Amino acid sequence: MKFVRIVDIFVIVCASFFIVEEVKSCETECQNGISNAFAVSWTDEVKPIYGNFQTNVLDHLFYGISSDKVSNDSTAVDNLTKDVRSSVTNQTQSFTEAFISSMAGIIKNAIFNEEPKMKGDCNHPRRVKQPPLGVNWTYDDCIKMDYVCGNPPSICHFLDDNKAKCFRDLKENVTKSSEVGGDYINNINSTVTNILSSYSLTPNGSDYFKKIVLRNVQSCLDSLDKNFNTGFCSDNCTQYDNSTIIPLLLSFP
Repeated sequence: MKFVRIVDIFVIVCASFFIVEEVKSCETECQNGISNAFAVSWTDEVKPIYGNFQTNVLDHLFYGISSDKVSNDSTAVDNLTKDVRSSVTNQTQSFTEAFISSMAGIIKNAIFNEEPKMKGDCNHPRRVKQPPLGVNWTYDDCIKMDYVCGNPPSICHFLDDNKAKCFRDLKENVTKSSEVGGDYINNINSTVTNILSSYSLTPNGSDYFKKIVLRNVQSCLDSLDKNFNTGFCSDNCTQYDNSTIIPLLLSFP
């Protein structure tokens, strides 16, 4: 009976030792917090690029269109262009907002679900010690934790690698949404088609008008893709790391 109790106590002590030495991984709250921090910070880099896209679309929307090929009624042409401009303005704004809203999810997936995945615990042999509840990790923990896993010091240690995955996925998303036959240009196509159906134009006026509008918008989309891929965080956006990203990351247990 004594032997059993001694063994039980030994097991409990050993288990307690490993529990104390365990370093927690970045769970849902931590993952969402970090992803949102990146997204909010990098939104300041996104807005000028998408703002330039919106300006280009509206400035070149009707470039190359001869009004007499659309309709002999100048008033009808004026009303048509006003309707199209208003709808496209709303759609370009929605297009911009949709991308900004999607950033946190794209970033979260890149960091935690794509190889090398920042998931799970790793601290064997031990690199860092889990701080007490309410006490943040330190920058020194970032340097020491050179295992790839899901605890905050590891994510911090491999910050540049994680950012590279995020940049790649964000750029790929913009490329996909800007491509010919993508959702945005298809939505513009549907919008223009619906508006044109309300007007009596020359026999080929509708097709002529829509073809040029779509060509102009697609040209702006091509420029958006190029500008985003070359201009977004071209300096690696390091200005947000020490001021926002790393302190927040180290605040999670």
